[in-house]
Amino acid sequence: MRILIILFASLFSASLQAAETAQCRALLTQNFAGVADAPTQLISAADIAQAGNDPAYCKVEGYVAGRVGLELRLPHSNWNGKMMFQGCGGYCGSLMQMEQCMDALSRGYACMHTDLGHKSTPTDAKWAYNNPQGEIDFYFRATHAAAQAGKAVIGAAYGKAATRNYYQGCSTGGRQGLISAQRFPADFDGIIVGAPAGVSTGGGLHLIWSALANLDKQGNPIMSADKVPMIAAAVMKKCDAIDGRTDGLIDDPRKCMFDAAELSCKPGQDSAQCLTSAEVGAVRKIYSGAVNNAGLQLYTATPMPGSEPAWVPVFIGANGEKPGYYYFGGDFFRYLAFAEDPGPNWRPEDFDFDRDPPRMGYNRHLNNAADPDLRAFKARGGKLIAYQGWRDTSVPPLGVVDYYELVERVMGGRKTTADFFRLFMLPGVDHCAGGPGPSRMDLISALENWVEKGRAPYQLLAARIKNDPGVMGNVSFPLKRDDIELTRTIYPYPAAPR
Repeated sequence: MRILIILFASLFSASLQAAETAQCRALLTQNFAGVADAPTQLISAADIAQAGNDPAYCKVEGYVAGRVGLELRLPHSNWNGKMMFQGCGGYCGSLMQMEQCMDALSRGYACMHTDLGHKSTPTDAKWAYNNPQGEIDFYFRATHAAAQAGKAVIGAAYGKAATRNYYQGCSTGGRQGLISAQRFPADFDGIIVGAPAGVSTGGGLHLIWSALANLDKQGNPIMSADKVPMIAAAVMKKCDAIDGRTDGLIDDPRKCMFDAAELSCKPGQDSAQCLTSAEVGAVRKIYSGAVNNAGLQLYTATPMPGSEPAWVPVFIGANGEKPGYYYFGGDFFRYLAFAEDPGPNWRPEDFDFDRDPPRMGYNRHLNNAADPDLRAFKARGGKLIAYQGWRDTSVPPLGVVDYYELVERVMGGRKTTADFFRLFMLPGVDHCAGGPGPSRMDLISALENWVEKGRAPYQLLAARIKNDPGVMGNVSFPLKRDDIELTRTIYPYPAAPR
């Protein structure tokens, strides 16, 4: 009898798998050309077997006309009736960040992702050279179009529409989420926004200013990377305890009044143990942010005290090399910032902080995710959770703080804003994740509880975990107890623990 039961179970499993495979491949026969605002073509569909905590799913790839690539992962047996759209990072250009949606997939979500309309690495922008349609896709069209395509494919796969449509993303993905709430408020019921790039045009100014701050007129580094730990230690010594405890984290670095001149070399002192006047000037430039020749502040979201350990290699190149933003920020201005792209021969040193910032108005209307009018999103019942690391050097944290405070003013105050939008600031956390602070939070559950049960997140538990995979990696919840190194309760801004 037992043998017969095992044989029957095996036959049933094989029959079910065959049916799922047929259903998956049948999607290729469907016509999605008529999807409104998103004429869609699927090009492949394949079954992926269960592996560990990852369920078996149908992997579908396709595109929206003209070049918006997309991928969906559709769970076979445990679909929870909902969709999760995974955002991108950097200049995007691939579907590799789909792996960050595996936590949602393991919960039963149908997951989707887009390359934002081009093929590239996350750090190069040559695809945008004299390509205005590519820029439109990258900045706002691709996310909206892919969302419409994804909803249509999910409806065809399961015979019914998703009951809830959610979004999660960080950096460029954060910008995608904000633009969705601002320009396409019907696309998602709930949105998770991390460290959003593009809350103002000044993000590009931050990149180019930071790339040049530590270079002299000959393009050589002023300060070497081995001076950075000394600066970081001095900042922490002065400001760690301002929140009432000494724990290696600065809860609100706006309260930290550190001046690099405190480390100035004294007569006869070994310059390896202090900062020369030129080095003090370089550090002050990093902290100050972009200004023009008259001293007018061009971008107010500047790197914060406590971020120093993350300055290498983005602001200060290792081993005497150019800093990372010399290249990443350089590509932004070569191919994206202006109406007329200067092209591959343009160098960061060519940027004129008097003449060129006004020219960036062209990019502003494509890129900016700074519209504080979220009335349409709120009216539909949409909920928005944002988070940002105080130690972030890629997207300085005051940008999202300024945006949130502006939303409060436009939407009628803190209480009416907190009804649908809450911001969580993370001490000691780098860009999206990483750093000494705890950055991993179960934001999906928090968003579900808010949208579906009306339970607003009045606090979140953040954890620092062992072997954190970083910005591009997937972290699944619940976390394993043995992987947790540190936890901290995080409250909605402007509240902070003492």
